Amino acid sequence: AAAACFALVVLTASAAQALSPSSFEVGAQISHITYKEPGVMKESGEMYGVTGAYTGIGQQVFWKIDGTLATGTVDYTGAYSDGTPLTINNIRDHLFEARAVLGTSEFIGLTSYYLPYIGLGYRYLYDGANIVSGGYRRESNYIYLPIGVEGFPWPGGEWQIGLTFEYDLFVQGKQRSYLSDIDPGYNDIQNDQSSGHGYRASVKFVRPGKQPFVIEPFYKYWKIGESDIQPITYYGAPTGFGAIEPANNSTEIGVKCIVRF
Repeated sequence: AAAACFALVVLTASAAQALSPSSFEVGAQISHITYKEPGVMKESGEMYGVTGAYTGIGQQVFWKIDGTLATGTVDYTGAYSDGTPLTINNIRDHLFEARAVLGTSEFIGLTSYYLPYIGLGYRYLYDGANIVSGGYRRESNYIYLPIGVEGFPWPGGEWQIGLTFEYDLFVQGKQRSYLSDIDPGYNDIQNDQSSGHGYRASVKFVRPGKQPFVIEPFYKYWKIGESDIQPITYYGAPTGFGAIEPANNSTEIGVKCIVRF
């Protein structure tokens, strides 16, 4: 995946002029997120948030730390355990993501550059579906390794255009389901997830100057495998049933508006 990313980045003149030794970015974002458990349920809605990043450039390496905090409402379409259809509107979701990546800066020249990298990422999603009878809160935690490349194949003029391509190697996930929201007799469940992967890509439209401005449409995708099974108890007594987090996928499409310092 990384090799394919490198092949897509064709370097041309003057791109390196947009790269400072270090920079800080802060901005706002809006996105539409969709989460699906195929054949089971679907949630979708809009998210609004803030994003920030710091990039440092050395003689041989570069590093970047970035984070996103977003909130919004989604609508749920699914069913109760007995098959009765269930719809929940305006569920409050919160999303937090933090990442740190490290890469080589040896491909930075006087007139062009691209930056391959690898790092560590953490993603947290809270879903507050306990607003109706039979609904319950859920917390999703992912740890993953981002592997990608960032470059500027179309510089020049009033706007410079850059690309980022990334493969996210899923390391571990933990899904917590608060079944006690349904009935206080039920135990809360924590399922472990061990398989999955993700992709993300973005296009950066950078207007250079004393205060560079960036417009960045982006796309993110996750596909996560089925979790382990955890027993369900009722006031401590086994029910004979188990809880599992089904295989799922999610997509997020949005845009960031960023000021670079």
